[in-house]
Amino acid sequence: MSMLKKYRIIAFAALSCAAAMTMAAPSRSASGIAVSASLDTAVVEMGDRTHLRINIDMPQNAASGARIVDFPEIAPGSDYAVWNGLDIVATDTSSVVTDGYRRIKYDVTLQAFDPGTITLPPLAVLGGAGTDTAYSNILALKVLPVDVDSLETINPMEGVVSANNRWYDFVPEWFFWLFAGIAVIGLAIAAYVALHKRKVIVEQRRTPVIPPYELAMSRLNTLKLRNLPESGHEKEFYTELVDILRQYMQGRFGINAMEMTSTQIVKALRANAETRMTADQMRAVLSMADFVKFAKVRPMPDDNARSFAKAQEFVEQTKPQPEPEPETPEAASTDKNKNKTSK
Repeated sequence: MSMLKKYRIIAFAALSCAAAMTMAAPSRSASGIAVSASLDTAVVEMGDRTHLRINIDMPQNAASGARIVDFPEIAPGSDYAVWNGLDIVATDTSSVVTDGYRRIKYDVTLQAFDPGTITLPPLAVLGGAGTDTAYSNILALKVLPVDVDSLETINPMEGVVSANNRWYDFVPEWFFWLFAGIAVIGLAIAAYVALHKRKVIVEQRRTPVIPPYELAMSRLNTLKLRNLPESGHEKEFYTELVDILRQYMQGRFGINAMEMTSTQIVKALRANAETRMTADQMRAVLSMADFVKFAKVRPMPDDNARSFAKAQEFVEQTKPQPEPEPETPEAASTDKNKNKTSK
């Protein structure tokens, strides 16, 4: 800011103060309402802001419905309101009650863009019903123009240039993240399924399948060596014995014995041609096991040995029979010669 401009501002401020002293001071109305207005600064440059301070004093009983007449408010969705050539960009209100009087304070932010002297008329304040109108003092605001360096070239504003849009510019950003997340989850699931399937195949190759008969006989021999009945663990003995038989029937005949009761197992054995003859002895083993497990019966040592023998006999009698070896041509010709000789 040049020195000349500073002197201009100081001179105008002095003149404004002198003019303000000669202007009509705010008077209190017959209803007891008094209004005063002041500016933080009376000189601003174009585009600068100043604050208009409004103080309204009135009796508490007249404060209901008090308002400033014809004073604009900023409409919803708008950034400013126009008032006497100035822009109102913000308004703040506060209120305090002291000794039966209410003081309402307005802090109005003003912004000026047109150079010159702006005279702000008195503000008319109307209280509640039956009250007189009170007026504030007159204010003046000097708006100084902004100095422009004539040596600088002022270029016109460029127009709005539209960008070259492609089809993916219209796709929302969250769509790509959603697609990427789905792709990652899909790949993870596919990898897990592939690795799990490969693991199962490898385990099946490493673990040879034991035939049901051999597995049952091996478990029976192991159970016999544990001597559970002799040590007082009859319930554990019969539980293990029945579990061996159930697993054997499921692997050997396809009977879902693991999910059946004793009665259902016996019924399934009688319906199978291969096990029909051994159903009764299996029924005896299952009945003794049910008595021990559920009725808490203490069987005799002979009963334990008999049940074990019947279980082992059932497995032996129902084991798969070896397939006959194919007959060779030499053996077939020998049989024919024997038949001719006998005739």
